[in-house]
Amino acid sequence: MSSITSEVSLREKVAYGCGDLASNLMWGMTSSYLMYYYTDIYGLPVAAVGWILLVARVFDALCDPAIGYVIDRQGGRIVPRLIRSLALPFGVAGFMCFLPLPLSPDGKILWALLTYIVLGAIYSCINTPYGALGTMITRQAHGRVGLNAFRMMGCQSGQFIVSLFTIPAITWLGGGTGMMQRQHGMALYALGLAMAATILWRYVGRSCMTRYPPPPARHSPVVVLRALARNRCWWLCNALVFLQFSGLAALYGFALYYARVVLGGTEEMGGILLTVATLMGFAGAIICPHVVRRLGVIGGATVCALIQVMAYLLVASAGGSLPFFFAAFAMLTLAQGVTSPLYYVLLAHGIDVSRMMSPVNTAGMACSINTLVTKMSMGVTGFILAAFLAYGHYAGDVHTVSPGLKHWIMAGFVWLPLGAVALQIVFLALWPRRGTVASMTEC
Repeated sequence: MSSITSEVSLREKVAYGCGDLASNLMWGMTSSYLMYYYTDIYGLPVAAVGWILLVARVFDALCDPAIGYVIDRQGGRIVPRLIRSLALPFGVAGFMCFLPLPLSPDGKILWALLTYIVLGAIYSCINTPYGALGTMITRQAHGRVGLNAFRMMGCQSGQFIVSLFTIPAITWLGGGTGMMQRQHGMALYALGLAMAATILWRYVGRSCMTRYPPPPARHSPVVVLRALARNRCWWLCNALVFLQFSGLAALYGFALYYARVVLGGTEEMGGILLTVATLMGFAGAIICPHVVRRLGVIGGATVCALIQVMAYLLVASAGGSLPFFFAAFAMLTLAQGVTSPLYYVLLAHGIDVSRMMSPVNTAGMACSINTLVTKMSMGVTGFILAAFLAYGHYAGDVHTVSPGLKHWIMAGFVWLPLGAVALQIVFLALWPRRGTVASMTEC
């Protein structure tokens, strides 16, 4: 430890941000394009897609706590090694998820389910140690805000690549817009993203320092869970993350459908929506530390949630005015970009609270369950969105749009995430104002 400086360098912050960049090159593809790929490219029934998205998350209920318990048992120094070891399996699983094997209708559903389950399991095993790594690099509040700001910049950079290039790349690599051509183009594009994600994860594992690695713990899972169960901050943080990711899953999962059905545009317009969301989210991550200095973590998150409520109402009232819609949409996604790093800062605070309340090491389990919460949020939201498409009788090869379908798309893109944001405001108001540890005094 004496040879390792306590100050987190810019290079290390960039390296840490590369983790979410790598993650979103593949996992971001699933949040933005997997439902569209299943319904419009691979030709799966909408009802089956909803169950695929939900059932895969049930399997994650075992994977996430298991890897968290392994981290706690082995100690913090295993974290970089885990990330390096799982870099290649993550890339392979991501590619397989978008590999359209020519199977029977039932075989396609089974293939989609199995590959998505495998991707989710490996994502758990690499993203959980990555989340725990942030709490081991530094214990200073400003350092954690900076790390998570770079993390969100990496996230938005990955989402930007996915949003801007996916639709054109599928057409170009596939050589056309037919179903078979788009399937071929999607497979080649996913292969390129998978290779890049593998390289980036390896860089994270080699460049980030674990200055404060927790020692190996010998407590049983029951003892660890009991310690977490007494932590109010941790419960609130998980609730906030669930609601935050529910809104993000609705936005990114329904953007293509909203562009085509409600705005009357094309797939390319959907890509533009996702690109705008990514650019504004990136800008939000950049200004996040400045917002924290002025308003604090809880104050900044509350203000951004109120802005999101206003923006959703403006989106709903935009009608056919594209300039008005894009202005409201930009305001919405900027506020989301500021909020996302703050909830990870609150998670780190919750882990610090557990450390003060009990000698039980809960960092790995806390981060693993938080990862599970994000994926459960995306799975449940994806199931609801697929149900909305089914109720609206959506079909990827039909160009006529019924009025009922527009209402269901609006419900998924606006009203569902609006409710999630309103609940975030409630949970932020319940965050304890007293008894904060030293790592939160600057927040």
